[in-house]
Order: sequence, then structure tokens, then C-alpha cells
Amino acid sequence: MLGAEARLLPSNEREKVLGEYQGWIRNIDADDEVIWASQQLTNKDYKDVVDLYRKVYPEEVTILPPDRYGDIVIMSSIGCPNRQCTFCVFYKDKPYKVLNEQMFARHLSDVKKLYGSKVNSSPGVFLGSANAMALSQRRLMYCLALIKEKLGTFKREVGTFADPDFSSKRTEAQWCELRESGLCQLVIGLETGWGALRARLGKSGDLNRCRNMVNCAKRAGINIGLTLLTGAAPWELRKENLKQTLITLESLALSGGDLIYLSPLSKNGFVDDAALEEQSEMKAVMMTMTDAKVVPYQMQRFQYFM
Repeated sequence: MLGAEARLLPSNEREKVLGEYQGWIRNIDADDEVIWASQQLTNKDYKDVVDLYRKVYPEEVTILPPDRYGDIVIMSSIGCPNRQCTFCVFYKDKPYKVLNEQMFARHLSDVKKLYGSKVNSSPGVFLGSANAMALSQRRLMYCLALIKEKLGTFKREVGTFADPDFSSKRTEAQWCELRESGLCQLVIGLETGWGALRARLGKSGDLNRCRNMVNCAKRAGINIGLTLLTGAAPWELRKENLKQTLITLESLALSGGDLIYLSPLSKNGFVDDAALEEQSEMKAVMMTMTDAKVVPYQMQRFQYFM
């Protein structure tokens, strides 16, 4: 595994990795404190953890950006306010619901209980679920303040998903207020910069709100992650999709701290060669025209581990 990009290793490298892994297993101290503690756990102990996990995350953590995999997920809401994306396998049957202040406070308490001392070693927080930016400014500021009060601060601060077409309107001052309160990254499902294709994918074909959100957030010092699908355009329209997407990217104030995730479209659980081929083509072109880091990403490989 190379970052978010999985690739088949040559046989000699596979043998080397396997040897390193087996050596690591053989060298584990049987008296290691963590191993000793795990050996004392009963079936009831494991069941209690499972029950607490399901209480903390009644909606499964289905997806995170690859650079935020180590984050503690905090649920300010559940579900998605759109639920019309034709390619989505995560939120179609999950209506959007915002946790009220009492529910959110209980959720943070349960998170602390579930993670214990691991809270202190987590690199960051990811505010879920599909679109925390749909919260009002007051509610979002409350969530950020309570996270800081109950869990402390984190090295890579707070990130969240955002859908510009289903988000609250914010002034320049409010964006700065969010940044000062720890929000450091928005991850937006752009999918394509071609409005006509984007509309066929179940999102708005008008990209003005997306441009406005990205550029306002950037002026406030908030980094951006953009997801682009590959394999969504028919083969004969791939060049037009790339052309229109590049035009859109050029209108965004992206910089070195930003990321573009190229995600091949999965159909019935499988990614076809055409989507992977387009992923490689787009990466090669985009790396020459943007300061943002362009990374391959296959979301179906995601698993959330505590």
C-alpha cells in the first residue's frame, strides 16, 4: 500500500515484506503490557466494547478521506441532506438528522469512554457524517467548542465533508471564525468539473456555489480536499470531461496544502480498467497544472478501525 494507492508488489518485494512481518510477529514480547491486558479480557468485555461502539456510531463510519484515516470520528449529524447521487452506496437510505446539543454532548462523553487514552494520541478529529457544513454557524461553532473542551486539541485539528449545495451560507468573517476554532479542512465531492455530467450524477450542474465555498474557505486559511470520479464519463467524452474539469480547477484558489482525490467509479463492487486508465490519465495532466497534491484513492478499500 502506497498512501491511498494500492499496487501489486514484485515477488521479491512481497517476500521482503512478508519476512519483515513474520520477524515482527516473532519478536513480540509475550509479557508485553498490551498483550497481557488483552489476555485478561473476557467475552463479556469484548461484547461491552461492541455495544458501546454501536451506541457511539449507530450509523456506521462508511468513508473518510485517505489522509484522515487515523482521526477520531465525531458525529454532529447523521445521514446526508442530498441522497440523490447516482453512484452513492453510503447514504441513500439515511435521512439527514442533526444531533441536538444534549445528544452531541452525550455523544462526546461516549466517545471518551470508548477510546479512553487513545483520544490523547489521535492525530485529529473528523466531524461527520456526510455534510457537517449543513449545520448553522451557531451549531457548528458549539460543536467545535465542545470538542475542544471535552477532548482537547489535535495536531491536525478538525476536518469534515462539505456539500456546497446543501450547506449554510457564511460570511467571510464566519469562515475565519471557523478556522480560528479549529476547522482546518473541507472535503468536497466535486466528482467532475463538467456541470452537465455532474447533474447526471445527481449533483447540481451549477458549480458557482462550489467555487464560492472553496475560495471563501481558502481565504480563511482552510485547506480543501476535492474528490473527482474517474470512469463516470463515457469513453468518447473523457477528453471533454478532463477539459471542463481543468477549467473548473483553474477557477479555484488551490495551493500546496490542498488535495485532489482521484477515485475510480465502482460498479457492483468492481472497478473496471477504463476507470483506472482515466485515473492515470487525469493524474498525469493535473500534476502539471495545479499546486494541489493529486492522489489516487479507491474508497471501497476503506475500513474504520479504532
